[in-house]
Amino acid sequence: MPSRYQPQIVNWNQDLSKTSGLGIISEANYIACANDNYLEIYRYRKIGATSATFFLILYFNLASFMLFFHFWLGVEFIWWITFISFLMIIVLSIICYHTLFNFLFAYFAPFSNPIRFNRKTGKVYLYEAVAIKWMTTFWLPFSAFKDLKKYQIKVYDWVDFHVVLQSSTGAFASGGTIELHMLFGVACKPNSHETIEYIYIGETNQFAYAWNWISHFMEYGTDRPLNKAGLRYIDYSRDDAKSFMDVEPRIKVTSRQIEGLDRASKAGSKEELAQIEQKYQLSGTVYPVY
Repeated sequence: MPSRYQPQIVNWNQDLSKTSGLGIISEANYIACANDNYLEIYRYRKIGATSATFFLILYFNLASFMLFFHFWLGVEFIWWITFISFLMIIVLSIICYHTLFNFLFAYFAPFSNPIRFNRKTGKVYLYEAVAIKWMTTFWLPFSAFKDLKKYQIKVYDWVDFHVVLQSSTGAFASGGTIELHMLFGVACKPNSHETIEYIYIGETNQFAYAWNWISHFMEYGTDRPLNKAGLRYIDYSRDDAKSFMDVEPRIKVTSRQIEGLDRASKAGSKEELAQIEQKYQLSGTVYPVY
């Protein structure tokens, strides 16, 4: 049976439900903050230096290299050598092009792209580098470099936010296999399964206990104090953010709307959220960070 969310993500394994089960809190090892109002998860920067395009180009380059030596040793016509050499220059240039983009992304993008789940208001706040959308694309246009220093905050309703499990299998050179499971959020259009975007959350196991704990936080006992028994926060380094206002330490955020979003994501009720949205004029779903 295919995924309910279309277009379907590559290596899709299953759609995960919003269960009221408790989950296993020890598996939720990415929590930056959790209180009675909101839960913030710490998403490690997912650098796409090993994107599909890079692998394809690298494979093509190796094949061209072998062809070069084959014709150089076995054929006397100089035009073959010229053609293969020209082809190798093009391929190597493309590899350098993608490597440069990934290096710059690693330098400019914030280390963490946090997500806040507010159980009192039913909202999900996503902080993300704009350039992350290019990390898994097959073609990388020149305009992508303009996005390297751009950041944005997106706002979704919890009722339209879902999760799928992505699974892949790799093989060791010495034999044996390894399975990798990752959680991807699915932001959908209101009252439908039509996908707006897939959002990388983090690695998990095949049982997706991490998602069970998040959904339990949002769905169960929202009018009671949070039970923090066994809850451990991930360690922040001194350069990491404590709020949406300082996720990216290289820039000083001066936007009044970003200040409002930081407060809105921590609101303790829908009434308080409405007051904050009115005060800071928060009526959209995507806000650039500047």
